Amino acid sequence: MSMDLYMTTNEALLREGKVRLDKLALSMRSPAPAFSALARRRKLMNFEARYAEVSRRSELLRTAGTEGVADLRVGLEKAWDAFRSEIGWKA
Repeated sequence: MSMDLYMTTNEALLREGKVRLDKLALSMRSPAPAFSALARRRKLMNFEARYAEVSRRSELLRTAGTEGVADLRVGLEKAWDAFRSEIGWKA
């Protein structure tokens, strides 16, 4: 039961994280001086990579059997922490 609640919460966080990432992407693609466009694009790519890592680890946990679940959860939590830190998401 706790795993179901955990995964339900995680799915909700994934959706919220995707919304936040989409909002950041929209603001970072706005017209601005060309010299900062490359830096903003690089930063956005880092955000997207962090989100992809969270999504990948979430999928691994969702499809896992009973072996190694604790390690998968720790990895997912670390990925979440890195993503939140990168985008400045205060949880």
